[in-house]
Amino acid sequence: MKQPDLSRLKVDRGATKKIRTALSKKNRVTITVSLDTEGLKALQTLSKKSGIPYQRLLNTVLTSNLTEQESIQSRLDRLEQELRKIKRHVAA
Repeated sequence: MKQPDLSRLKVDRGATKKIRTALSKKNRVTITVSLDTEGLKALQTLSKKSGIPYQRLLNTVLTSNLTEQESIQSRLDRLEQELRKIKRHVAA
């Protein structure tokens, strides 16, 4: 396959900045949160190790934890439903 000639390629930095700005603000809300010092230090340490900015990392941790909690809740609901079926079957 022939490689494209990129020598004359120009980057439109203005348009790129507009796109990045639009994407970064998509579905984002600015809030103030009080965190304990140890938790913030741990988050910042993990941020430095991973190379991910700590606010983005905090958002990722919160989102994954909430998703996990929803998953646990749905499994619990399913188990409770199965338990009710078994109780009805035993009682009959």
